[in-house]
Amino acid sequence: MTDLPSTPHAAIDAIWPDRASYAPAATASIQVALHSQSTARYQLETRLKLLDRDIGSDTVTITVHGGMTELRLPVHLPEQSFRGYGIDLSLLDADGNMVDQASTALDVLDSWTQAPRYGFLSDFAPGDTGAVAHVQALARYHVNVVQFYDWMWRHYELMPPTTEYRDGMGRLMSIGAVRAKVAACQSLGMAAMGYAAVYGAEPEYALKHPDEMLYDATGKPYSIENLFYVMNIHHGNPWRDVILAAMARAVRDVPFDGLHLDQYGFPKDNAFGPGPNPKAYDLAEDFPPFIDDARDAVRRARPGTRVIFNAVDNWPIETVAPTKQDATYIEVWPPYDYYNDLQELILGARKLAPAKQVILAAYLSPLLGARGVALPAAEAAARLASAAIWANGGFHLLLGEDNGALCDPYYPKYAKLEPDFARTMRVYYDFVVRYENVLSDLGLTTVANPGPDESPQIEGHAVTAFGAPGSIWGIQRSMGGMYTVSLINLTSAEDGRWNAPKPPQPTLQGLKVEIPLPGAQPVRSIFCASPDREDGRPQSLVFAAQQREEVQRVAFELPSLQYWTLIVIQLEQ
Repeated sequence: MTDLPSTPHAAIDAIWPDRASYAPAATASIQVALHSQSTARYQLETRLKLLDRDIGSDTVTITVHGGMTELRLPVHLPEQSFRGYGIDLSLLDADGNMVDQASTALDVLDSWTQAPRYGFLSDFAPGDTGAVAHVQALARYHVNVVQFYDWMWRHYELMPPTTEYRDGMGRLMSIGAVRAKVAACQSLGMAAMGYAAVYGAEPEYALKHPDEMLYDATGKPYSIENLFYVMNIHHGNPWRDVILAAMARAVRDVPFDGLHLDQYGFPKDNAFGPGPNPKAYDLAEDFPPFIDDARDAVRRARPGTRVIFNAVDNWPIETVAPTKQDATYIEVWPPYDYYNDLQELILGARKLAPAKQVILAAYLSPLLGARGVALPAAEAAARLASAAIWANGGFHLLLGEDNGALCDPYYPKYAKLEPDFARTMRVYYDFVVRYENVLSDLGLTTVANPGPDESPQIEGHAVTAFGAPGSIWGIQRSMGGMYTVSLINLTSAEDGRWNAPKPPQPTLQGLKVEIPLPGAQPVRSIFCASPDREDGRPQSLVFAAQQREEVQRVAFELPSLQYWTLIVIQLEQ
């Protein structure tokens, strides 16, 4: 065998799992792309980590030649479900010296409902050649449930009469393209959810069925600019049977894995039937039985399917959160303008439906058309808003078609992430998967309204519990033998609005942190991790603990904080 050089020049270009998520005890396939300037022999060491613990490793020897090499590494996964894992890859030369390293993440779920990383697809033109590529791109963000937005022929009749068709907005569409993307999602462990408005109908149907529409107090039918009319979902109205049958057919014939049920956020009151003596309706009371009936209808048509309902502007969250829907979904609009509002939306929804995860559709308008000097500020806004949602235990509907990001409620108006920022967001999504058990576990409790003596202190910086501009936002949560603190850097923010451009945040170095812990349970270990450094790998922290009356205070130095750093304090059991 020819001796190969022991000091080659090589690097890992990319690493990612081959699926959005995995079933318990499955074997994952980790895909690796690396390049080398010459032929050489290497070792690839793969470590599977649960939080800061190694739970498995493997080393293989490979020979690469000049140029690009792609390979797959098998990783056998434990049988426990709802587990997020880190994958740390080290490239070693023939002498065992570190050449390069990279990280990714994966999770083990029984169902996407345990950790609903929601994405979208909205391009379904005939001959769409991006079906598989666009879905593969989404899978690299670990998106495991995908909304197919405006895929249908009409709002009142979802399935098209022909293979190619024009939708209600005049776009040329193909049911073949829809089915190709559905199949691609399902092959990569992603649930495909078809969009369906519960009470929308185009004029050609609505105006022929006046008894099925809703009217205001003057007798005028409710509509969105006469493009879509608001129909009556009350029990006994014929519209109910029409749309429920259309929904059942869609999940059966496409086939979808469920439906995303939409409403338009009105009428919140003053909804009436037709005629001289109109009957009044309360949609806040009519939505819940419709949601439950829709879920039953689609599950009869295709067992195992799921539904999500859109609480537009958090309305009517009190009645719809406890329904049979499979996650609580809120489309965020004013007056929910501030970082603290995102926290309150998540915590409020969790109180109403403690067994369901919360998804926020928070459209980042700064990204739309951002160029030049505006682009870094738009990207900073995206990082901060996403961090605010994830750090509070929520999920963010943001990413979709071909590295697209939602900026508008009409999804085809999405923005496309720049390549460098797409890589940044992949690291962020790796991070929330890797640490999902200390970010997204439904057993985590947020410390609400902590007093000054209950909040973290950072020497030289203001720490607030409400996402105030000019401060570091400290979000404290606990569960069993664990206490977590997310620090979000808003020190350069001039306002606390989540949907406004933000200056890129400075990296704060060597922060002296003190965190109060209730009770006297000894601290076993503390580690920190950030999507802004070291690919999100955990870093153990040296700490000192001191008991003061009924509060234990732990002090340590945090290496850095740019946008978001997570601190995990593990207590002795």
